[in-house]
Amino acid sequence: MFSQIVGHQKNKEFLERFLNREERPHALLFYGPEGIGKCLLAKEFARAFLCHDKGAQRPCGQCESCRLLNFETGNFAHPDYLYYDPMTDDEQEKKKTKIISVNQIRNLIKQAAFGPTLSKHKICIINEADTMNQEAANSLLKLLEEPPDKWFFILIASSVSRLLPTILSRVIQVRFTPLTVEETKQALLLKEIPEAEADLLAHLSDGSLGQALRFREERILDFRNMALKYVAEFPMQAPMTYLLTEDYFSDIIPASGGNEQLQQFLSMTVSLLRDLLFVKSGLPDQVFNIDALPQLRQIAGKWDARRLHLAAQASQEAMTAAMRRANTKSVLDDATFTINACFEGRV
Repeated sequence: MFSQIVGHQKNKEFLERFLNREERPHALLFYGPEGIGKCLLAKEFARAFLCHDKGAQRPCGQCESCRLLNFETGNFAHPDYLYYDPMTDDEQEKKKTKIISVNQIRNLIKQAAFGPTLSKHKICIINEADTMNQEAANSLLKLLEEPPDKWFFILIASSVSRLLPTILSRVIQVRFTPLTVEETKQALLLKEIPEAEADLLAHLSDGSLGQALRFREERILDFRNMALKYVAEFPMQAPMTYLLTEDYFSDIIPASGGNEQLQQFLSMTVSLLRDLLFVKSGLPDQVFNIDALPQLRQIAGKWDARRLHLAAQASQEAMTAAMRRANTKSVLDDATFTINACFEGRV
């Protein structure tokens, strides 16, 4: 059971035992860092929970329940399965903030008036439950205090501290920890990602499968390769000339409106400077950009460790400025001059 999900062995064993109990609590909370498989395991548990075959190999994949709830084919037509994701609420429209809104919880409360129709139970997953505002959380609390018969809830959250203590007191908490680099790599290989790319993404994402997949979708390796070329150029005799002559800064990081691209570029710059510190300290096994280790060793040989640390700090500050939507060109110019000054000992 759950064999297709990589990692989280203790949590899977707990859920297998939980599934076979005659009496069970009505709500679980899966909590832990983003992108490590909490929601994936919750969905697979839902399939097993609703499956009509009560044998050891649930979900069976053959019964009517499994056919109506098949995440691989995109079929979510099961009448006893409810799933809520954060959405842009009307009141949050100006901020474009996605939350689990009170309107969604009110909809859930209306659904709670109805019992199961196909399986023996109904199951509801609330993803990113820690994005609920106060009104939504209070409405959900009433439902958890008096749960409808034959209903089961799974709340998923990154931060327990953002949930009401009264909600926490009414759920069984299941803690999730990040995947290892090897587990992340294996999960990526299962998605038919080439091994060399899977290995690098696993290191860069630091145990977050979701982040690894986002990195791939957002062409993070393009930004990494660009940042590697950039870091290798220091010290620069004429930083401004370099910035003007390298076309990829204007092509991939626009002079205006390119804050997101600049954040990606600077994030990879910070990662590379951090790796250079590890190499300089004799800790190559801690390097994230493992495929670039030979080049990192060459670059590290040029740097003084203390100046390298200051350069990493400067890159981090530049990334913060980009997140504040500062002018893209100015941020990149300042970062380049400051890193160069760090190398030369002028900072």
